[in-house]
Amino acid sequence: MNDLARKLNSVLESSEKKLKTVTEQQSSKKSSPDKWSSKEILGHLIDSSFNNMIRFVNGQFKSDLEFSGYDQNKWVEAQHYQNAEWNFLIGLWTMNNLQLVRVIGSIPDDVLKKSTINHNYDLIAWKELSKNESATLEYLIEDYIGHMKHHLNQIFILLEK
Repeated sequence: MNDLARKLNSVLESSEKKLKTVTEQQSSKKSSPDKWSSKEILGHLIDSSFNNMIRFVNGQFKSDLEFSGYDQNKWVEAQHYQNAEWNFLIGLWTMNNLQLVRVIGSIPDDVLKKSTINHNYDLIAWKELSKNESATLEYLIEDYIGHMKHHLNQIFILLEK
């Protein structure tokens, strides 16, 4: 297992415990009608895991790092996360990310660090990377973990209100 896989696994272990302390009622609460609930935020992270699984696997075999994007609001709405059971969402999020730990942990270091200017991280990354900068698969994985931590913090802050 490489450092990125260990880092993701650590986030999963610490966050899953906290998420399991949240009640169904708490997870459904919205701070305003136009904001996502904790269920919808976690659903968004599930969608992110699905999309990034494809990117992390395919990125190992491509000469470029250009990937499809997705409309996060439409995905959350279409999957009706607000009506799903909280524990189901926690389980799905955890299992998807445990598989990502396995995938990330098996990517050879030279593949992780292989650099290219042919990327679209200016469009798909959470922390966008200029088209003028070289990109690596490692950057996208780090970005994925940062994105996850950001949204998990949103959930935990929402629960404090």
